[in-house]
Amino acid sequence: MTALNMAYRYVPIFTIILVLIGVFGIHLAQGAPPQVSTATPTGLSATAVSPTQINLFWSAPTQNYGKTIVGYKIEQQLSQGVFDVLVYNTGNTITAYSMTGLKTGTAYTYRVSAVYSDDTSTDPSNIATAIPSSTSSQSSTPPVSPAIKHVKFDFVPSDGTVLSGVIFDQNNYLALQYKKDPRSIILDVVPTVDPTNNNLDNLLSYQNNHLNDDTVPAPLIAKAVSPTQINLSWLPPLNQYGQKLTGYEIELKNAPGDYQVIDENTGNGTTQYFLDGLTPNTTYTYRVFAVYPGTHSNPSNEASATTLEYVQPPIQKPNQNTSSISAPPSSGTTSTSNTVSPVTNVHLDFTAPDGVLLSGVILSQSDYQQLVIIKDPRSILSNVTQTSSTINNVLSGILRYQTLHAAQESETVPPPAPVVNSSQPSQQPGKPQPADNTLITGVVTSVVASGVVGITTWFVRTKIARKIAKEYHFTLERVSSTMSSQIQIRNSGETIEDCVIICERDTCVWIDTNLDKPRHIYEGSVSSVIIPKEFENKNPLIIVKSGKKTLRKIMLDDMAHG
Repeated sequence: MTALNMAYRYVPIFTIILVLIGVFGIHLAQGAPPQVSTATPTGLSATAVSPTQINLFWSAPTQNYGKTIVGYKIEQQLSQGVFDVLVYNTGNTITAYSMTGLKTGTAYTYRVSAVYSDDTSTDPSNIATAIPSSTSSQSSTPPVSPAIKHVKFDFVPSDGTVLSGVIFDQNNYLALQYKKDPRSIILDVVPTVDPTNNNLDNLLSYQNNHLNDDTVPAPLIAKAVSPTQINLSWLPPLNQYGQKLTGYEIELKNAPGDYQVIDENTGNGTTQYFLDGLTPNTTYTYRVFAVYPGTHSNPSNEASATTLEYVQPPIQKPNQNTSSISAPPSSGTTSTSNTVSPVTNVHLDFTAPDGVLLSGVILSQSDYQQLVIIKDPRSILSNVTQTSSTINNVLSGILRYQTLHAAQESETVPPPAPVVNSSQPSQQPGKPQPADNTLITGVVTSVVASGVVGITTWFVRTKIARKIAKEYHFTLERVSSTMSSQIQIRNSGETIEDCVIICERDTCVWIDTNLDKPRHIYEGSVSSVIIPKEFENKNPLIIVKSGKKTLRKIMLDDMAHG
């Protein structure tokens, strides 16, 4: 009984001790929160740095599940819950991006996602909004723009005749993606609250009246990017008559009927060309030809662009303080804060395959992103930083430098003469010495490991680069014949590998082979499949796949009719 009383006497004490331990543990947990892993980009911010530019900054995800981030996808909000992809893959891991060519006074909202090496991406980040203004400043709480329901863009059919400032509602804009000619181009897409000024039927009619021959490169588009540079871009001919395209010829128009050859043959199938060293505020007109062995196509449409006007930088006064530390203001004067230039370019050192270093290269973000993808795997980019310094090179110049400094086959070098080490005891002539197995094993292992690592690195980077850089451009049309209903796929972009077309869950049969096996759809080709009879009078879901990757999903009734 005495022991029981003693136990009851100490119960309140034990209870108080347990409560104190619990409170102390809670306090420790609150004071030192565990590190939280993030699976998406975080902290996205948007800052207006000029009347036409917004800079985006964010933090990379910390939980990547063993995958490697190779770039970021950037999307712009068109309306509540509707986003348009502006950049599918930046091609680098820099957590900043500049959006240029924007409209002053318009609110822009963005979000970003990380892109992995297996071509998958994370969920999007938070959204961020900024409004470019004439004073290049943004309020802490930007005004909310009205609900954006329309889309403004420029439309370029294959003859190069630009129809500017087209405003569609979102339904017509999305339908246009599927019903337009594969060589019609949509440029400078921005959301707008302005009323619509056109419709899908009128635009398709305009397109059909401005079609170019499918045997020429078209449409050719020229765009001035600086006071001294114009960039050309075009789509390859759809019909190449079975010939192998070896490159493109570029011509400059001096006067009506007078053309000057700039490049007789680019030597590759790249459909871009950068012209530098031009005169500011001057209009240039170009045309291109597709080059085949011994011949070339008819010319493309002519495309003109006017280089930007050169703006003289402000002249610094002789007594102006250039030090980064400003002197204290004298009495009666007001100190002014220095304006920090926006970071828009990329500074790097470029090591060519033969080991020759080109240091201090400054490229635009666009050129740098392309260089990461298409450079020789043996070329090395080092000391990559962001900078506000002036661009001193272009992508085409770096690629030419790389070509000039390609790695050469090493000449056979005779083995060096044996060196006698006097510190070692002399060997008895005629008596063979046992081989040093440890040394031989180490050398062989090192050589094999170096080779495996080099080959693996080259293979992975090449496969990843090709996968990232690949873009598909094709259209689907529903074609009716007396025998059956068909779906026609017209490919104007890169080869679609292991392509299949699925109707609901059934794989469609290719007309020319009568098989449903995967096949390659080559650039410029047209292929057809038969719609299964059970779906002829229905509206099934059509899926186009390349291997395991889904390229497009569309309802049959939403297709254009051929």
